[in-house]
Amino acid sequence: MCSAWKQRLTPCLLLVCLLVLANCLNLAGEARSLRRGVQGEDVFALQEVLLALGYDLAVDGVFGSETESLIKSIQQAAGLKADGVVGPQTAETLSRLQASIVTHTVQTGDNLTKLARRYDTTVSNISSYNGLKNPDRLLPGQVLYIPTDSVAALSRAADQRLRLEWPVKGRVSSGYGWRIHPILQNRHFHGGIDITAPEGTPVKAAASGQVIEVGKRGNYGLAVVIEHSGGVTTWYGHNSKVLVGVGDSVKQGQSIALVGQTGLSTGPHLDFRIKIGDQTVDPLLWLP
Repeated sequence: MCSAWKQRLTPCLLLVCLLVLANCLNLAGEARSLRRGVQGEDVFALQEVLLALGYDLAVDGVFGSETESLIKSIQQAAGLKADGVVGPQTAETLSRLQASIVTHTVQTGDNLTKLARRYDTTVSNISSYNGLKNPDRLLPGQVLYIPTDSVAALSRAADQRLRLEWPVKGRVSSGYGWRIHPILQNRHFHGGIDITAPEGTPVKAAASGQVIEVGKRGNYGLAVVIEHSGGVTTWYGHNSKVLVGVGDSVKQGQSIALVGQTGLSTGPHLDFRIKIGDQTVDPLLWLP
């Protein structure tokens, strides 16, 4: 979290940003939806609101891939259509989330433990959300932003997205989305990306977590599923061999399987997927 920007975002300024965003979207009637490629004052206001919600992004007034990815993650967590487009529903959700952030001016005798109890949250949530380098030292007059559970969960999901690493090195032979199945030759939705690699290549955990499933999954072949924070799971399919078991805790970069072509496959590759709850997301928006 960029603390310098956070210090700029006073409650009054946040209200101004939301009013600008609502006015540009014209929530009561005709509106221009904000989507990838557009620029302007309304995009700048949107990015200011995202920053206030705990997301780390460039505030430049340009709706690029970074802004689109964050909007999709919020839409998915809120149960909206994850299309990355900011229309009336998404703008209303952002407004509700921002309104649920409590501002607190530090008083003599305050500490994070007391504040966490008072606002029914955790020390970690307050510390990470405000970018506190020395959480044990609070200064009277210092303004803190206290996120509710819903805001904190969205922030954790964004942080998880930023920490993922590639599970295997190779060429992306098939991307996320609708495609013609290479074997069945029917049009279907591909919920992950295929990364080609020689059989036996180690498959690494994209992030630290706990193994919650191992075994054959039909066309997906021999698979491993790892659970992470924020309701995020990563899926690794078509393996030739699995190196971990259910319940194992794994570190990011740890070998968990070997590349194979089990299940319905045209050759050795990894079918890598990311889910938030039951909803798949495009791994290319999450990987560095």
